[in-house]
Amino acid sequence: MKISKDLIKNDVPASGQLKDNDCVSFTLTDGADIKILFLGNSITRHGAAENLGWFGDWGMAASCKENDYVHRVVKMLEAKGLRVSYCIANLSEWERTLDKSLLKNRYAVAHGFTADIAVVRLGENAGLAENLNVFIPCYCEMVNYFAESGARIILTDLFWQYEPFDGFVQKFAKEKSYGFVQIHDLGDCDEMKALKQFDHKGVAAHPGDKGMEEIANRIYKEIERIFDFRGD
Repeated sequence: MKISKDLIKNDVPASGQLKDNDCVSFTLTDGADIKILFLGNSITRHGAAENLGWFGDWGMAASCKENDYVHRVVKMLEAKGLRVSYCIANLSEWERTLDKSLLKNRYAVAHGFTADIAVVRLGENAGLAENLNVFIPCYCEMVNYFAESGARIILTDLFWQYEPFDGFVQKFAKEKSYGFVQIHDLGDCDEMKALKQFDHKGVAAHPGDKGMEEIANRIYKEIERIFDFRGD
């Protein structure tokens, strides 16, 4: 069984990553050609946390907002001439508690965004080594809930790999005809992390700019495959 040491040692708290009323944000473009929903945790967006030495409000630990994977994906799409509206939802509180009511309350506006595509990129905060069998059915229910809004789904496995969950996500995506993006190999590469950029080991173990760029490249290629605009 392959378990990343950083998954075990991740000490960036799952709670309090964003204020309750700020866990969903929107960037809207008139006449958008594509609407994307990004569902994630600290790698997707984490508010400032002075106690961790993190002062950004974007994907931890990118050097700036423009360099996190969300905004790199958006920029890649815009480079194709597409007008993009997007929603970022930090689901770390759901990831930690598996409180189903959060989906239809706190995250209802994300569901109501009626995205064309939803990228689901989370799981690191779920305590999977102890809670895998509890987390998996809740994960499936959450993914299907957002799929019901009409969004095409893209799933990723974990940045810090945990083989039992990573394998499940790939199988689940295939069974449901969802898109799938593998990123679990990146978390084993020091060059993909922000190791020399932050003193806090948990923050530093997150993807740095190079890791964010590679995550974005892989997600973009899957979006490109689903919408088949490569020749446009």
